[in-house]
Amino acid sequence: MIQKVLVLSAVLGIAACGGGTEGPTGGANGVASVRMIANAISLFPGQTEQLSATALTASGSTVPNAPVATWQSGNNGVATVTAGGLVTAVGNGQTDITATISGKSATTRVTVGAAPLNVIVDMPGNTFSPFTSTIRVSGTVAFRFPATLHNVIFKTATGAPQDILPINNTTVNRVFNTVGTFAYDCTLHNGMSGEVVVVN
Repeated sequence: MIQKVLVLSAVLGIAACGGGTEGPTGGANGVASVRMIANAISLFPGQTEQLSATALTASGSTVPNAPVATWQSGNNGVATVTAGGLVTAVGNGQTDITATISGKSATTRVTVGAAPLNVIVDMPGNTFSPFTSTIRVSGTVAFRFPATLHNVIFKTATGAPQDILPINNTTVNRVFNTVGTFAYDCTLHNGMSGEVVVVN
């Protein structure tokens, strides 16, 4: 009987001494892997994209109260990333943005290419499509007006082109010679808005 008690005590002692920083899933803080919000993104120079990373257990569940991710760009000449995961495209090329949580990492491939010189904006229903048009400086946006009467009124900004007064069934071009973001509205239809982003 005494021997059995001693053996049981030894087993309990070993169990009590086990553990450390690894959780039940085998990773530090219970983190077995990291999942990125996107595997790959494409941007034009000057554009930004907010990334996020999620810590997962071995079973694929989200790790509660996981540490904040640490972010890193493989090439700051192509794209940079902030401590909060905001990616800014810098120059043409490809690089990987890496998020690390408790020693586990995941990446998003970022491809940066030159913005187009010509973009078309259509007006299906009472909307501008696309909402955001990105072009290179000195590029042209062709506004294609349907049978419905619309206008394009630019909000006050240095370098904004001339407004387009109410018109239909035609295409009107506007050239953008200044880098920046130029918002506009169709004042004939509430909530009908868009923007042109001009990059180098």
